[in-house]
Amino acid sequence: MKPRRPNRILLAGAWLFALLAGIAGARYGFLAIRSDSPVFRDAFAQNKQDGWQPFGGTWEIVSGAMQNSSDERGAKLLNGSTAWTNYAVEADVQLLGEGGDAGLLLRTSQEEEGVDAYHGYFAGLRADDDSLILGRADYGWHEFQAAPVHSGVKSRRWYHLVFVAYECSLAVSATGQSGNTTVTAIHDPTCVRAGRFGLQSYATGALWRNVVVHPASQETFRSLVENTAVPTPSGHDFALPQESGALNSSGLREEIDRDMRDHHSDLNARKISTLRLLPPNTPTAVTVHGVVTLVSPVLFIQDSTGGLAIPGGRSTRPLQIGDAIEAKGNAELHDFSSVLREAEVRPLWTHTPASPVAISASQAATGAFDAQYVELEGGVVDLDFVTGQTLVMTLEEGPQSFRAIVNGRNLKSGAQRVSVRSRVRLRGICVADPEYTKDLTPVALLLPSIDDVEVVKDPPWWSTGHIVALIIGFLLLLLATQAAYGFVAKSRLQAVIGERERLTHDMHDTLGQSFAGIGFQLEAIRDDTVQDEHLRPQLNSAIQMVRDSHKEAKRSIAALRPQNIESLGLLGTLDQDARRIVGTGGIEVKTRLMGSERAIPSTIADTVLRIGQEAIANAVRHGQPNKLILTIFYDQTDLRLTVEDNGTGFRAGDEYDGFGIRGMKKRAESIAADFKLSSSPGTGTAVEVLAPIPPPLLHRSWPVFVWKTLWRHLRNGATSQ
Repeated sequence: MKPRRPNRILLAGAWLFALLAGIAGARYGFLAIRSDSPVFRDAFAQNKQDGWQPFGGTWEIVSGAMQNSSDERGAKLLNGSTAWTNYAVEADVQLLGEGGDAGLLLRTSQEEEGVDAYHGYFAGLRADDDSLILGRADYGWHEFQAAPVHSGVKSRRWYHLVFVAYECSLAVSATGQSGNTTVTAIHDPTCVRAGRFGLQSYATGALWRNVVVHPASQETFRSLVENTAVPTPSGHDFALPQESGALNSSGLREEIDRDMRDHHSDLNARKISTLRLLPPNTPTAVTVHGVVTLVSPVLFIQDSTGGLAIPGGRSTRPLQIGDAIEAKGNAELHDFSSVLREAEVRPLWTHTPASPVAISASQAATGAFDAQYVELEGGVVDLDFVTGQTLVMTLEEGPQSFRAIVNGRNLKSGAQRVSVRSRVRLRGICVADPEYTKDLTPVALLLPSIDDVEVVKDPPWWSTGHIVALIIGFLLLLLATQAAYGFVAKSRLQAVIGERERLTHDMHDTLGQSFAGIGFQLEAIRDDTVQDEHLRPQLNSAIQMVRDSHKEAKRSIAALRPQNIESLGLLGTLDQDARRIVGTGGIEVKTRLMGSERAIPSTIADTVLRIGQEAIANAVRHGQPNKLILTIFYDQTDLRLTVEDNGTGFRAGDEYDGFGIRGMKKRAESIAADFKLSSSPGTGTAVEVLAPIPPPLLHRSWPVFVWKTLWRHLRNGATSQ
């Protein structure tokens, strides 16, 4: 026998699944190998910062370079894989402040926010002593080398750094705009052998561009250090060489002179809180001191008494968050704080950034913290990208609502971790200005960067969208299950029909022809033995038995042939079969249809048809009726078939059940249908089948159908026991 098409389909599906799994596995393996390969080139020129993870600082892309505008101590930005071992990092680095240091991280792991809060190596430029430094952090700083840089380390100038790690040998070079190169190297016997790379600044803002990572070999290391001696720390405490701890005397003198020249200030500067005592509607010239808390979209400063906005302030150099400044201008009173207009701003020195004051939304709404650097928590209600560089969030905390506004590039990639209904912690400047609140909320929060948004709690899974998606998924799964079940049932029915057709042909070619042949032979024998009066009646009886058996075989063959229920309908097919079975026997056949006829699954229709055919054949064969009534009733969830005759009847009971009755019961059980037979001698026989019909997928009577089907299965199982 040829294999059925479903088997070939399943085999093809299995091969396709295996092929897809192989492709997915190969791609996963390729990506895994690629992720462990130390290769990287930044895309800052395209305003992309994918893959970078900040730890402190205020990071954004400015003119094709990554900038940290905060002079926070130990701000880090990490990328790469912790599995990277021997590799080199190159970048152009520019310090924005007069002090502090900035450079590259290599082989880092277990990073956290804070100064030296990681395991790994740092190499960079330090402005305080004009040196190129190389050291290791293990949640504490261990400096190996501090090589003097030719012409010193100047702010607002580009230096090209190359940082190489091969096995336990590390080297770094710094090349200034003049072309002079400073190189230092170290051999660390207990080195950190693998980790990520990154950018770091300490007590200054900085810029990085052209960041490139590539594998390093022993030749890479040698070509960098050339003839530079590679010292080894004594013991395991990373002791410094004696000369590395001392500052260059000329550099120190220059720093002292610069402080004496530039860092003088007005000793009569006013506290910010005292500006509230000035006369209203009268601009007053004042001088204030404060620490920068925000530089964009408006400059904000604060001291120990309050905060102040300085729109359009003119500064001698670009300012960074954390700079201590002196501002001279005309103070104006606003509702909750003051504004300094037409101000001249002069940086005094770098300072530690101000720490935010943790308050509630209700406290912020009072206006007591206007223009101050605060920390708030709230639940995200709405996210709105006004432009590609402005994100507005609406939040709620209890009954109080407020807004948060953040400006910068690539906000969409940075805001991916924030979603509606999540709970976040924000750090920014609290303002009650309608320009920012739009009179929709009492206050707004101006955030320095998207990194000042910390997700405290992800949104609950049971959101409206998720519930709708779950319902849709469940309905699709139910539909797919029903389709699969229908496909399997149809395949089984097609197999049964095919087998019946084969049996029909076999019976017609063998059994039917054999009965015909036997009849012909018996008739020939009878004709040859006409003188024997004793043998002739027996031959006539045998011939009649052969004819009857031939008729029964033809009925069985006709019953096995595939039925065209779709064209005639179930009742029409039964009527046609009944008239064929009755033949010319003088039995009247009546049909009745109750309810609205509708399409039913082919398995149920075929089973009910076979039960009806068997009931009709039994009535004609054994009941000797002169009337047959076929009734089909369609309900919302049921199909009822009744075959009644007015024949002789019999005493119903299990002990009188023949093969035909037991077969009808088994067929009914296969479709969870109820089977009932009523008969008594002289009153005829009635056969009733009540079969459940599955309603359409989204029909309201599904629960009724499921309950009835389950109840019938349980009852039929109990009865069979």
